[in-house]
Amino acid sequence: MTYYTRVQILEILHVEEGFLVALEEEEIITQDAPEVDEAHYSDQMLERARVAANLMHDLDVNLPGVAIILRMREAMSKQRRRIDSFVLELSRKEG
Repeated sequence: MTYYTRVQILEILHVEEGFLVALEEEEIITQDAPEVDEAHYSDQMLERARVAANLMHDLDVNLPGVAIILRMREAMSKQRRRIDSFVLELSRKEG
């Protein structure tokens, strides 16, 4: 897994510091990296911040809306993995 510093996240997403602060205040992203160097954010947090930026800038979604959308997106992803696992297990039993 790759970890990023705050500055790297700002540069990658082309956002201001206040944007990350707002995401952290709403608990949309958290500093989840192990205590390694100055990196604070995992790939998952970078992706959450990227989706949040797209939703806010492209679709004018507010922060509470972003939080809801991200939770729903992650729940759907989790369900998809469970379904894929179930289908794989069924195919093994039939084969």
